[in-house]
Amino acid sequence: MFPKLSAFDIIKLFFRAVFVLLVAAVFAVLFWRMATSRVPKELLELTPNEVLIEAYDEHGDSLTLMTQEQNTITRTEENYGYFTVSQAVFIPDAGQLQLLVRYNDSTLEALQKDYGLEFLPESDKDWYDVSVVVATDLTPENGDDNLSNDRESVALTRILPTEVSARMHHGRHSYRKLIFDGITFDESLLAVYADFFYIGDIGYQSEDFDIYEDTAYGTLCLYAFTEEGDNEVTNLTEKQKQMLNK
Repeated sequence: MFPKLSAFDIIKLFFRAVFVLLVAAVFAVLFWRMATSRVPKELLELTPNEVLIEAYDEHGDSLTLMTQEQNTITRTEENYGYFTVSQAVFIPDAGQLQLLVRYNDSTLEALQKDYGLEFLPESDKDWYDVSVVVATDLTPENGDDNLSNDRESVALTRILPTEVSARMHHGRHSYRKLIFDGITFDESLLAVYADFFYIGDIGYQSEDFDIYEDTAYGTLCLYAFTEEGDNEVTNLTEKQKQMLNK
């Protein structure tokens, strides 16, 4: 026989059940957010292209990968949290950068608002042009002008991606993995930046000349020269060697 419950007991059980369901729902949401915010492992793998394979053929197992700890999320008032660099791997002997960028669906909502678009940009399309700007020291004998805006002291060269090797939408995040070739790693290299532009801000004067706005929608530093050499250098893993040796 079940005990007879009073109205007070029924109300108490009801609110207890509601509380348990709320707690379970909160944990479910937190678990979902954690699962969907994790970068898919396959995007973190090294991507072979012709340039990298040729570099491996030349340098063999001495080929190294280099990363540098930098601010990975745009934080200015105009683009706070818009863009994230999930991974930036330099391969100096190949003159290459493999860059994995991420942006949230809320960044697309901000794009609609910022530019007064009459539509909500879809997550499966490319709305952002990503390029890198390489700062090169033209006067290595004078280290005092390395932060100068004088183009006779510091040259800025924009490099476009050789390819976009991966596109993915996972959870509420869009990922793009881009490969940049032609970066010279020597004593004249001062810094490497990633620039994010809305594609509507880029005009084309001719087929081979890109016109970029003076100010990017977002910019992040990927590499900066320091006397201390704050670079993390790693050797190729056996898996990477096998991949490049095919």
